[in-house]
Amino acid sequence: MPYTQIALCIVGVALFFNAGKLEARSGAADHSILWGALSLLVSVAALAFGGGWPAWLSAQVGLFLGIAIVRAALDARAR
Repeated sequence: MPYTQIALCIVGVALFFNAGKLEARSGAADHSILWGALSLLVSVAALAFGGGWPAWLSAQVGLFLGIAIVRAALDARAR
């Protein structure tokens, strides 16, 4: 059983879910479920293609940067 891979997926989902909840406290919409699901998706993709924890970490950082860019673009468009 790939317990390490399962643990990495759980850690990623928990971190992104809590980050979505944290952002929602500042008055933004609550996207915690979406963020958690995206984290699980990129985790499974990174690990399914044979990457280990470095690929998983890179995928999570890429997801974080992608979310930040999209949020900044939507915020700039709303002004």
